[in-house]
Amino acid sequence: MLRSQRTLRKAGFTLIEVLIVVAIVAVLAGMVGTSFVGSGQTQAMQGFAYRMAQRVELARDRALQRNREWGLYLEADAYEFAEFNETTQMWEPYTLRPFNTEAYTAQVEMSAEIEEYQGQVETEEELLPDLILFSSGEVTPFKITMKHIAMPELIWVLESDGFTRTTAFREND
Repeated sequence: MLRSQRTLRKAGFTLIEVLIVVAIVAVLAGMVGTSFVGSGQTQAMQGFAYRMAQRVELARDRALQRNREWGLYLEADAYEFAEFNETTQMWEPYTLRPFNTEAYTAQVEMSAEIEEYQGQVETEEELLPDLILFSSGEVTPFKITMKHIAMPELIWVLESDGFTRTTAFREND
């Protein structure tokens, strides 16, 4: 009988062994959980950058097809497209999909470096678009930087030299 009692004792786990296993599982779950915290922000920024690059290219194609100049206004909280109306000599917002105004997420800070172009004349009554998409298929050379406020290392860049397609890429990748 003494022998069977020893066998029964060795068959189970002690409380300390169970607590150690639970602690290890908790640490591993915490490591996995924290690695996914920033991935949602990263994917949102990537989607926003790619979507904006595609919309610029769509507008460039539309300007070429219609033989009219298009523009892109970069505001503090959104960007919007406009089409130049030759009759009124004014830039008119173009709000039909897929060119409707798109607001930035609250966590994005945008800055733009846009090359000035020949013949650029801005009046007090009307501001020219930041980016011009010419009816010839060219675009004002530009570099738009999108920086996530909460994650400063998360920076996306959209750029074109005026002739090549707009590219979107993550800086430092």
